[in-house]
Amino acid sequence: MAKAEQAQMRSYKSYAKRMSDHVAFALVVYTLALIFLVTPTIESRGTSIFPYFVLVLFVAAVIPPCRNMERRWQALDAVAYDSEGLHTHYVADRLKLWAAAVAIPAILAVLFTVF
Repeated sequence: MAKAEQAQMRSYKSYAKRMSDHVAFALVVYTLALIFLVTPTIESRGTSIFPYFVLVLFVAAVIPPCRNMERRWQALDAVAYDSEGLHTHYVADRLKLWAAAVAIPAILAVLFTVF
């Protein structure tokens, strides 16, 4: 019985650590979506470096909000709210994060295609 409890304690990840993992994976997905969806739509004939410069700007623009989300979850874990309230906020933030990671590149690709 004690070994099962120890195994469960070792496998437990705090909400801050789980959110940090989601932020990291969402940034990878966001960057890959930018590379494969947005960059081909903004390629210009004159300079070949311009699309990659824009790619770097778009990635740099989302890093501060992602870092703020990580800091917020570190603070929430430190305060140790009740588990049910944290779980609800965790699910909501996770959905917002993944929606943004998928939707922003798709919207940018449509905008660069139309304009």
